[in-house]
Amino acid sequence: MGKVALGGAVDLHCHFGPESVIGTPHSVDAVGAAADAADLGFLAIVLKSHDFPSNAVAYAAQQQVGGVRVFGSICCDYWVGGVNPTAVETALRDEAAIVWLPTIASRQDVVNGVAALLGIRGDGIELLDEEGRLRPEVRDVLDLVAEHDAILATGHTSTAEHFAVAREFGRRGRLVVTHAMNAGAGPNLSVQECVELAELGAHIEISAATCMGSHGPSVADVLRAVRAIGPARVVLSTDYGWTNDLPRPAPGLIGFVDALWEHGAGEEELRTMACDNPARLLRLAG
Repeated sequence: MGKVALGGAVDLHCHFGPESVIGTPHSVDAVGAAADAADLGFLAIVLKSHDFPSNAVAYAAQQQVGGVRVFGSICCDYWVGGVNPTAVETALRDEAAIVWLPTIASRQDVVNGVAALLGIRGDGIELLDEEGRLRPEVRDVLDLVAEHDAILATGHTSTAEHFAVAREFGRRGRLVVTHAMNAGAGPNLSVQECVELAELGAHIEISAATCMGSHGPSVADVLRAVRAIGPARVVLSTDYGWTNDLPRPAPGLIGFVDALWEHGAGEEELRTMACDNPARLLRLAG
């Protein structure tokens, strides 16, 4: 057990294997991720795959593991047809909890080299047209997420795309900025940009994978960002599970929270970010 009581924690960003597009051995499969979370007293996890919508896998894991809620999701990458309203609508009908806008197939990840590192070909998926407006299919996806009362996540999109989506959806639905401040995938948002996105209505996700490795901001930097944004608009997650080089997701969240506590974060604010806020986003709490 960790130093902070995390009963009722929620991990909105839990990878699992197998997942061929990432190309690395995963630290955990879906049932293992759910079992870890149940053993540690978590309320819920959301399974994320870049390969396919994870609803059926989440359902199967839920049948095997009691004591924790297991949700699926969909990433709008090449492997579901990109920003594909038909695929998104099907996933939402199958009770996907989160729709991620393009992640490793985003134009941003082509620009920053992540796509090439993973062997992903193509120019990348863009959300904006030549005049800087959201493309029609993006607007259709936003409408579907709102209609089904699901969560929209920004994925690995550019800074400009983050702000365009936040202006359109931040006050209309539940929006989560995906692993903000990540130095690799995505636009590596600054603290000030995170503050501005929160002011537009987004919750800012800060993941363990962002700061618990050898790259990216330090734990102290993350805590300063939390202070600037405000714990009420922050969710803590892991983004673990996609490689054996990182902890398994549920134990990893415990370690992440402990690291923040050791740097001066209070138990109440940590529970707000790791338990209360993500539970409210999933409609599991008032």
